[in-house]
Amino acid sequence: MEARLLQLPQRLLLLGAAALTASALETADLVDLCGQTWQGDGLLLRSHSASRKFYFVAPDTDCGLWVRAATPSDRIRFQFRFFLVYSLTSASPTSQESPAPNASTPASAVACAPGSYLQFYEGPPGAPRPLGAPVCGLTIPVPVASTGDFLGLRLVTRGRQPRVDFVGEVTSFRSGFCGPYFRCRNGRCIPPSLVCDLWGMDNCGDGSDQASWPPANCTGPSQTPSQEGSTDNTSKPPTAPLALRSAGPLGLAAGSSPPAGWGPAQRDAALEGPWLQKVALASSLLLASAGLLTGLLCWH
Repeated sequence: MEARLLQLPQRLLLLGAAALTASALETADLVDLCGQTWQGDGLLLRSHSASRKFYFVAPDTDCGLWVRAATPSDRIRFQFRFFLVYSLTSASPTSQESPAPNASTPASAVACAPGSYLQFYEGPPGAPRPLGAPVCGLTIPVPVASTGDFLGLRLVTRGRQPRVDFVGEVTSFRSGFCGPYFRCRNGRCIPPSLVCDLWGMDNCGDGSDQASWPPANCTGPSQTPSQEGSTDNTSKPPTAPLALRSAGPLGLAAGSSPPAGWGPAQRDAALEGPWLQKVALASSLLLASAGLLTGLLCWH
């Protein structure tokens, strides 16, 4: 991995690299877009390509991405479908970049200081401003919205054995007069390409863009997500639909998170529980089948 960039402003200045634009729903992986700017109507953003199957565990990662709204008059809204960001072992005090906690430091910033975290920023890329406190843990954070057409994300992994896995939805939207945009029930306006999308993304925030009644009238998948514009000067094959409720070891965390008071070891055990249960069930079935076959041979 390349040497870590220096201070935050210089690090995020590099994120204003060539922006590729697109108008359809797309899918992309954050760790593949480090230092880039993405622009378009909507994006299903995963932490990494093996999301919901394996953790992203690369230590000392510092990866930033800027997402830009479809037009300069639009804003960006980001909401998580699934979220898991923490480290089993905290970083040493000398390796931490977060400011020392004080009376004005948000509680979430203090909680995330020793380990891995995700931080949102307001744009433009040349003058980034933190948008809220860093987020980490197992609880899905509240949605965030930019005041302008830029929103930055920065993933930092610190300490030993980081655990990162998340899936989020990026939506370009506007308020007031919708024009050619789709008017949501809550008054937001979103690009028509996001209505009745293949993955049922709640781009409106109230579900009205995926409803089976007017004005959306969704009856089935309306388009196929692509990866056009999701990488800089490269092309990738289409991505198969994301199984957001896979049977992998993260199946438990998809439906519910372990109690907040649990330690990292307990969290990992809880997340791996369903997978171990399936292995045990498969082993039992195999042994039962072998016993039945032996009985049949002896009977004959």
